[in-house]
Amino acid sequence: MAKRVGDPDSVTSQWFVNLGDNLELDTQNEGFTVFGEVLGRGMKVVDQLASSEIYNFGALFGELPLWDLKRNDGSSVVVAPDDFLIINSARKLKTKKQPFILNVESSDESVVSAHVMKNQRIKLKASGAASGIAEISVEAISLVDGTVDVDRFDVVIGGALRRERSIPRSARKGSKRIDIFVDGGSFEDPFYRFYDLEGDELEGLRFNVKNKYRFYRMGGVKSHPFYVGDSGYNAISSKALKIKGDGSFFDGITGSKMLTVSVRKSYRKEFKKKGELSYFCTEHPSMIGSFAIKGRQDVAALAAQDTTTDETVITDSIANSSGNYYRVAIDATDQLPLL
Repeated sequence: MAKRVGDPDSVTSQWFVNLGDNLELDTQNEGFTVFGEVLGRGMKVVDQLASSEIYNFGALFGELPLWDLKRNDGSSVVVAPDDFLIINSARKLKTKKQPFILNVESSDESVVSAHVMKNQRIKLKASGAASGIAEISVEAISLVDGTVDVDRFDVVIGGALRRERSIPRSARKGSKRIDIFVDGGSFEDPFYRFYDLEGDELEGLRFNVKNKYRFYRMGGVKSHPFYVGDSGYNAISSKALKIKGDGSFFDGITGSKMLTVSVRKSYRKEFKKKGELSYFCTEHPSMIGSFAIKGRQDVAALAAQDTTTDETVITDSIANSSGNYYRVAIDATDQLPLL
């Protein structure tokens, strides 16, 4: 919105359309209010308006945009109504004609159910005598350019739980959402380290298919863009995973971006048995690791338990520089004695 110089509270009905990133407007005259965005191909109209000529008629009209002016025989300028840039009308779209689609989801429908009504309003309904906390996620998808915006908020049902509203969901007993902070990453295995809200490292993190995990970058780091998936490096994940938030499999999260990962309920049993959840840097293929799945038997660990101390495994022979061969064996303590 436009305002007078030195008067930050003088906004009325005049407004600008930015043709570029005018970062100085964020602080000039205590900042300018952003109230809208040009969608789709609307900038073609704005660019057409910006192609007009700028004339200096002094004082308040030192930068007056006009279409080509005509001059009379005395070389004076003749300004006609059609020479001005005029917006004839502006209207607000009706609710049912808004150029976006709304989706809404409750993290716990046994507490609160959520639905989008025909008038594009969201209806929340508490489930009987239930009490607890549910996170409501609202997703808006533009029908003009396909952009997606997501917002989230908590709904508390039951008076006894109101005292918990200031406590992060992930810190509450029985919470189904786990907040995880990812460090800046490195080229050494395990490539990333993970931390909880208290800053304690989550060593041996195991993925529970019943939980929802929200990943943030620790301290807003911008190195090694982070992402997760169940189809390998830089690949679209299967329908089993529900991934929301920022980033993508080819452009991971950095800075203040975040993403939420969970397994769809109908796929949980199968994913627990056979699913694979990888994490990786979207810029470096060598930086890829995987989360252990909670509740799955570790075949390698079971095999190790069955190994007796006197067992020896013979491997391929290795030639030395003289042409003779050493036979190499690995015993139960992973040592390599020469036979």
